[in-house]
Amino acid sequence: MTRPRPLLAFITAASVAAIAGCGNTNHPSRSTSAATRRASTSTSAEHVAGGLFAAAYVRFLDGASTAAALPDATMRVRVLAGRAGRVPAARRRGTLVLAELRAVQGQPGSYVLAGSDAAHTFYATITVSPQHGRWLVTGLTPPDFVQALAPPGPPAPAAPPGSSAPEHAARAFLDGYLPWLYGQGPLRATHDATANLIAGLQRRPPRVPLTMRSLHPKFAAIALQRHRGSWQALPNITDGRETYELVLTITQTRGRWLVSGVSNAR
Repeated sequence: MTRPRPLLAFITAASVAAIAGCGNTNHPSRSTSAATRRASTSTSAEHVAGGLFAAAYVRFLDGASTAAALPDATMRVRVLAGRAGRVPAARRRGTLVLAELRAVQGQPGSYVLAGSDAAHTFYATITVSPQHGRWLVTGLTPPDFVQALAPPGPPAPAAPPGSSAPEHAARAFLDGYLPWLYGQGPLRATHDATANLIAGLQRRPPRVPLTMRSLHPKFAAIALQRHRGSWQALPNITDGRETYELVLTITQTRGRWLVSGVSNAR
C-alpha cells in the first residue's frame, strides 16, 4: 500500500514557486513586502488578543475566573465585565464553552462571541484596537442575561389548515431579510418574495445603528392567520437585546405563495 507523502508534496510546491519566482523580473519592492508582512502580523495579533479575551471571558461568565484576570483588556473593560456579572450559578446547565467567535462584517476590530451550555447561549460583542503598542479589548457589550435566561413561552397554537406553504415562504424570506435588516449583508433575491417587494426594499435600505450591526437576529416563533384572501405571518424576532414582531403579507401569485409586504408591528 502506497502512503501519501505530504511533506514531499509541500517541498515540491515550494520548489516550483521558488523557481517560478526566479524567472519573474517584476519583483515587488522590499518596502511593499515589508508593509504586507506588517499588516499580516498586525491582523494576527488582533485575532490572538480577541481570542484570548473571549475564551477567558466565557470562563468568567461560568464562574471559573474573575473580571480582574481577563487578559488583553483595558481596565475599563474589566470593570464593565465585573459590573455586568456572570451567569447566576443556579441557572447554569453544565460547563459554559466558547461556541463562536466571528468578526463583524464591515466593522474592523469588532467581534461577536457566544458562550453556550446545555440549555442557553449568551452573546456578547467586543472591540479590539491597538493601545500603546499592544492589541487590547477596548469595548465590551455583555450578554443580555434577562433575554437569554427567559423561560420559553407557551407552545404555539396548532397551525391553521393550508398554512404550510405560506409559512415556508415566510421563513425563507426571513433567512435573507434579517441579516440585511441588521446591516450584515446585501439583500438576496429570493424565490419566496415578489420582485416588487425586493426592489422596494433595495431602494430604501435600513439605517442601522452601529450598535445593532453586531447583534444576532433570529425568529423565535411564527404564527399565521388568514387575511383578506391572503395570509399574514407574525414572526417574533429576537436579537439578544430585545424581542419584537414583524408582519409579513403573503399572497398567491401563479399558484405560489410569495411574501409581498413586510412591516413592523410596533
